[in-house]
Amino acid sequence: MSHIKLSGRARGDIIQLYDFLAQFDLTVADNGNDAIIAGLEYLEAHPHSGAPVEDRPNVRKSIVAFGASGYLIFHKRYDKMDTNLIARIIHQKEWYDARTIGLAEEKIEEIQLN
Repeated sequence: MSHIKLSGRARGDIIQLYDFLAQFDLTVADNGNDAIIAGLEYLEAHPHSGAPVEDRPNVRKSIVAFGASGYLIFHKRYDKMDTNLIARIIHQKEWYDARTIGLAEEKIEEIQLN
């Protein structure tokens, strides 16, 4: 089974997504968190899953179903270390580009595995 490593930003995303839902309903927030965890576990078992991100080689986005829309997990695969780096986890309706998800060419070096 492959490894998953969360960037600091991805960890913060999980907290932010939970806190947003928790202000309305704790059960829904818990269920959203469970969906994200299930998405990460799926990615751990299927490390090459997800659709390629336009203009970003080796970067993919995986969809996590939840409610009417869901979440997107942006990840980059490091085959030599059998690891996927999770750069961001956002709500599917959020606007994003390579810079905002932390995967612009100049940003990739800052979040790579050490």
